[in-house]
Amino acid sequence: MNRTAPRSHPVGTLVTVSLGGMIVGLDGTALTIAGPDIAHAARASLAELQWIANAYLVALAIALFPAGRLADRVGRRRVFVAGVAGFGVASLLIAASSSAWLLIVLRAVQGICGALLQPAALALIRAAFSGKRLDIALGIWGGAGALSIAAGPVVAGLIVQHFGWPVVFLINAPIAAVTIVLALCTVGESRARDSLERPRDLFRRPGVRLGAVLTGLSYFSLYGLLFFLTLYLQNLRGFDPIGAAGWLLPLTAVVVVSAPIGGALTARFGPRWPATGGLALVFVGMVGFLALGPASTQAEVLPAALILGAGTGVALIASTQIIISNAPVSMSGLASALQQVATQVGGVTGILVLGLVMSWRVGQLVPDADVDQAAQGLGASSAAFVPGLHAAIIAAAAVIALGAALATRTSNLSSAESARPPDVSSDVDGQRRNQQ
Repeated sequence: MNRTAPRSHPVGTLVTVSLGGMIVGLDGTALTIAGPDIAHAARASLAELQWIANAYLVALAIALFPAGRLADRVGRRRVFVAGVAGFGVASLLIAASSSAWLLIVLRAVQGICGALLQPAALALIRAAFSGKRLDIALGIWGGAGALSIAAGPVVAGLIVQHFGWPVVFLINAPIAAVTIVLALCTVGESRARDSLERPRDLFRRPGVRLGAVLTGLSYFSLYGLLFFLTLYLQNLRGFDPIGAAGWLLPLTAVVVVSAPIGGALTARFGPRWPATGGLALVFVGMVGFLALGPASTQAEVLPAALILGAGTGVALIASTQIIISNAPVSMSGLASALQQVATQVGGVTGILVLGLVMSWRVGQLVPDADVDQAAQGLGASSAAFVPGLHAAIIAAAAVIALGAALATRTSNLSSAESARPPDVSSDVDGQRRNQQ
């Protein structure tokens, strides 16, 4: 395999894995806009709609560690290509489905494919770049992921309104095809010949554990808030998909700008203060959303949206760097899997926990029979949705405040300063030549 693999091009590798990651990000936030239409077509309850969103995240989280280990052992490019191909096929099957439970099952299959894709992508970046170039590359990779998050609602809004929700998934197929071609042409194979450490030794590293916690907390707020803001806009306020996407755009778009800035700040100052400051901004922005009312304009919550989005981008990249820089090169796939597990667990937990808070608060205000409808912003008791959303926001802000406090405990060394000499057990085809 190694003799026939192309010589790796760092820039080509970065473009390829960023494109692969964008499929996953695009799908995640696109589903929030498409959710109400999917629920209507599949006659899904709030619980089923949550699991259509979360089945992917749960399956991804469960499969990530085995996938990361597999990437280190059999080849990161090989596993990446397999994940991209499977993701594209699963997307086609989802587009052809109309049953709520079938959608849940297929989203889980899609999550397993995403688990093959994501850890291998980060490991390939780690193999292609080192030192401060790694910080910048991770910032660009994070910016590409943020771009897909920002574009997801807009693209989904246009597609759902004009072509229907299945096309949201159909567009993954051509993107996956292009990504596979690029991977076969520009990405060299990379694997760990022999791991010097057992997997559980990775989790014993304080920096790795802390970075995982901070990553999860960043996504806890972002995914939880986006899920319920979409219900607020489309169900309670009556926005069409395009209008809802435009309303959310400032929140998601600013992450695109702040993620590369987070990479640059981490390269210059180390991860401690970017992680702490980013989460502090997320807290301020989250509190600002308490001003959201039944008839709020976009302008009224725009400052909160910009602050929350900026903090999210900076915190995500700094937290990722804490994980990657504290892991040996030979365990890059496993460390990347940990980062992705934290991402998905944070997203799932945000949607589920904030959903429980929402239902609890709504249940205090309306009859039991109306809770499910009111918690989606529907029905005669929909006025209870906003108080429920406020309760969820307060819970999210409290969790983020804890994260900001924890972030002050991390090392303030950049990856260039904390990195050890290259691990002799890591076999990377052509990478060391390209880094010189």
